[in-house]
This record gives sequence, C-alpha cells and structure tokens, in this order.
Amino acid sequence: MNFATWPTLLVVDVEGNGTNPPDLVEVAALPIRDGRPDTSTAGAWLIRPPRPVTPAPPASTG
Repeated sequence: MNFATWPTLLVVDVEGNGTNPPDLVEVAALPIRDGRPDTSTAGAWLIRPPRPVTPAPPASTG
C-alpha cells in the first residue's frame, strides 16, 4: 500500500462531562500525514464546561 498517495487526514476525539446533553470538556486532534500519525503537531485541549463534571461516568459510554 502506497501511503504517500493518501490525503492528509485529521483524527478528532471529543469527551463530554456525563450530563445529558453532555457539555464538551476535552478535544484532541491527531493529523495523519502520508498514512502515519504526526505526533509532532498533535494536540489536546481541556475546556471548562458551563456545568460541573459529574463524579463518575455512566455505566455504559457506548
């Protein structure tokens, strides 16, 4: 497989605070270049939600 022909991709992960509907509390992004993760430009950011984070996650997060 020739990874050099792959387009640049961006993998994004988001986390919520367990409320319904959830508030965003963290975002992470990882670029994929030439079929490989580019950890030199990856990032993660914490976000302060408008409501407190619940003490325990729900039993099933999907």
